[in-house]
Amino acid sequence: MKKILAMLLALLLVGSMCACSDDPTDNNDWDEDFQQNDEVVDHVAVGNAYNEVFYFEPVDTETVTITGYQASDAPHVMKIPETLDGKTVVSISDKAFYFCSKINGVEFPATLTTIGKEAFAGCSLISSLTVPATITSIGENAFFGCTALETLTFAAGCAADIGDTAFMDCTALKSVTIPGTIKTVSAGTFFACTALESVVIEEGVELIGSQAFQNCTKLASLSLPASVASIGSYAFSGSDALYAGAATAPAGSVAAEYIKNLNLPEAPSEDTN
Repeated sequence: MKKILAMLLALLLVGSMCACSDDPTDNNDWDEDFQQNDEVVDHVAVGNAYNEVFYFEPVDTETVTITGYQASDAPHVMKIPETLDGKTVVSISDKAFYFCSKINGVEFPATLTTIGKEAFAGCSLISSLTVPATITSIGENAFFGCTALETLTFAAGCAADIGDTAFMDCTALKSVTIPGTIKTVSAGTFFACTALESVVIEEGVELIGSQAFQNCTKLASLSLPASVASIGSYAFSGSDALYAGAATAPAGSVAAEYIKNLNLPEAPSEDTN
């Protein structure tokens, strides 16, 4: 608990120091942020209505990682290109779109495999997100504080390794299904997702980390599979709307024993008067 609270405080303190500029006229700070040895890092202007500019660095001779972004003030869906300067985009670096407040949606290319730490943290207008099957790694706090995110979908076959607190404080998220191809729900992944009402963990998931769904105060429906072998401390602590019968797991499973030990209260009877 102390670790997650400390992380939350640190992110809030640095929220104003965004590496992503929403104002294309604000070039001085932007250029200073992205100069190395008096040379501005590589960038490509997309040339669309939003004046998008993607900054990138080479991973090797054939591929690149996106390190920064600049666009106009108008809210828009950002489509990440498959190639920049003729090289394949395979990753998004740490904090590449940190606190980009005008992105209200993201389309990932089929070439992308890695999303770095805090890559989209604080992008407070993103309302819907689909994680494609090509993604193998999502960094810690990658989507922390995406407070408009209502819909999160993992594409069929997605087996991403999800870092701690990746979707922490996504306070508009209403439901989530974790496919069995994802083996671990890491510590604090959905911590304080206070609008989350339904969680389905599919057969194949093996571990639910500590505080994974802690303080999801509206959680009213929970389905756990027989494949879960370990559930960390406080994983569902603070699920005040969860009653007996609304949390299910196959009989005899580790998950079923865990639910039993939660000692969930009976649902209050409806007033028939």
